[in-house]
Amino acid sequence: MNSEISNLNFERAILSALIYHPEVFEEISAKLSPMDFSMPFHQYVFDVMNELFKEELPIGEDFLRSRLLKIGKFEEALMLDILAASPIANYESYINEIKEYARLREFKQLAHQILQNIQREENLSDTLHLLHKGLERVEEGGRELFNIVTLGEIESKEAEFICKGWLPFPKDTVSLVTAGGGVGKSFLLLQAAMRMAKDENLKIFMWLSEDPLTLSKYRFEMIAKQILESDSHLFEKNIHLSGADSETIHFLEEGRAGVSISSKFYQFKRALKSYDVIILDPLIAMFGGDENNNSHARLFINMFTRWATKEKKTIIFIHHGAKNTSQSRGASAFVDAVRLVYRVEYIKDDKGETVEEENRYVILDKDNNGARKYLGSNRVKRQIYPKKKSRVEIEYS
Repeated sequence: MNSEISNLNFERAILSALIYHPEVFEEISAKLSPMDFSMPFHQYVFDVMNELFKEELPIGEDFLRSRLLKIGKFEEALMLDILAASPIANYESYINEIKEYARLREFKQLAHQILQNIQREENLSDTLHLLHKGLERVEEGGRELFNIVTLGEIESKEAEFICKGWLPFPKDTVSLVTAGGGVGKSFLLLQAAMRMAKDENLKIFMWLSEDPLTLSKYRFEMIAKQILESDSHLFEKNIHLSGADSETIHFLEEGRAGVSISSKFYQFKRALKSYDVIILDPLIAMFGGDENNNSHARLFINMFTRWATKEKKTIIFIHHGAKNTSQSRGASAFVDAVRLVYRVEYIKDDKGETVEEENRYVILDKDNNGARKYLGSNRVKRQIYPKKKSRVEIEYS
């Protein structure tokens, strides 16, 4: 840490990111203020950005230059330093670092004031008052723990759902679909995505990380033709895919200091900014932590929950069941932290033999938001595979 208690490279990087990616300004400005920056020129730049944003003007180099020249605060060399800053991915760590330095500077100023009081032999009670007031101010400069509102400020509203007519999922939160291997959970979600696109015009991203894209396309076409009786081209605009050909991303990273959120998570969020629904298969391929550690599982789900709530995303994870079962495997926090859990099972007769091969039971294991109202029952039957032709029909044809 230098004598100025600041990291000018971090400040330049954040300001540069806002110039080149103004779409993130609202998110970042909610966490930073002009006084969090140590250099006066950086404070002026951020303050002008705030003004331009409120006036719905571009936060670009030309508008910044013009406004700063107008108020007599423009400095060419310092602006060039900002524009030349290295691009960043993990905004959160930079913001936290800048705010931490700002609090340290404020604490240093408080310590200087207290020392002056002591040297002037000020009244002890006055010095203690200054200390307590200053500490409270420094503490308030930290991150908010939670948001408190009065009951009267809250709008009464039922939870909203998508795909209500076939397989309801709560909007703007995280859900889980679990099943054993080969039961058909991916097929179930493929059809759900197609219904969301067709019936509600939602834009959907699916990362089916275990399957090649060619196989997923084949399955889409089969579902469209043989189950939905629709042209597969109707879904091409609204459903976008990644598959086994893309390198899997771990959103948590384990290191000596423990587990932390990977910078790739923030890149991932920005890449999917325009999507309404995000379906990730399977959860464990993108996890990166200890599958049986509840703290890791809770951190993982909670970071997706915050994303879903803040940016209005409906996020659905496909999760493998424990060995030889359809129950969710790994830490219990995977289930505890989501709002809805569906379990997919074979339909079997009294002898335990699988029947109705094209259908599966979908069982509502967890329902915090009221999906049963639309589902009609805690266990429903859904067709996920095309019906097979009988032997007679094949011979006749």
